[in-house]
Amino acid sequence: MPPIAITVWFDYACPHSYIGLNRLADLASSIELDIDCRPFLVRFNSPGFVEESVVPNNLAEAPEAGRRPPLYRSELGIVGMDTEPASNRSVSTLAIHAATAYAKERGLDQSFFAAASKEYWEMGTDLGNLYTIRRLSIASGLDWEEMWPQLESGSYHRLVLAHHETAIADGIVKTPSFKIGGKLYSGSLGFEELRTAVQAA
Repeated sequence: MPPIAITVWFDYACPHSYIGLNRLADLASSIELDIDCRPFLVRFNSPGFVEESVVPNNLAEAPEAGRRPPLYRSELGIVGMDTEPASNRSVSTLAIHAATAYAKERGLDQSFFAAASKEYWEMGTDLGNLYTIRRLSIASGLDWEEMWPQLESGSYHRLVLAHHETAIADGIVKTPSFKIGGKLYSGSLGFEELRTAVQAA
């Protein structure tokens, strides 16, 4: 039996995307899935969204980590609560989506997403930071020396923007959105809801 095809539109800044894709990964441990993740930029209309994604070309003084501790912590243990407020991180997710698009062409987008989204939601990492993108890319097995010139050219930024526009044309309005068996599900879905949708496909 062929794997069940699922298309997911997501954004790094959406906590439900993070939770939903992790639930799909858990589901994939028992059901064979073919998951196609596509970008949808939830803050696209925010001032400076595209401009903020222009990254510097001087890597000579790159910091080692590109990670900073959360500004506050709670004892609730809820995703999004033990992190630095999003307002203190980059508004734009275009650059990290561009890196993800590059990783996807090399079959490494799922591991790249897992690492980047975990840091964003659990450690307060700023995914708009170039050095963070470089560190995550190398850790995911990507060749930064090959990757950087292509990111710097803007070709993957344009690809992400084109995917975003296509998603809007196809009726996607929020993240996460799951297309399973030809049926579209949008918003936060519980694990059992996802399982039922997959089994019905």
